[in-house]
Amino acid sequence: MLKIAIFLGALVLGLLLSRLWYKFTYDSHPTVKKLDRLGRHKGYHFHHSIYGATSLFVVPFTITHFIVTLALIGFGLGVIIDHTIEEGFIFITKEED
Repeated sequence: MLKIAIFLGALVLGLLLSRLWYKFTYDSHPTVKKLDRLGRHKGYHFHHSIYGATSLFVVPFTITHFIVTLALIGFGLGVIIDHTIEEGFIFITKEED
């Protein structure tokens, strides 16, 4: 039961922090929007959902403590779910010139 609670808590935390990040960078003052440049490199936009995908594919092979792995996977899924709701199931897009 504790494992389920940890997973669900991390998932909700991922959803909330992803939502706050989105609102903080896109719906705020123009100077804060400069943070969005962190996700752009050589004509590609790396969406924040890629951090969630990284946690799904890297964490199980690098973290040996089961509870920490479970929490990080839940957090990553929360980020991906939030991004899918807001912008779609995308991770990297090529920017228009």
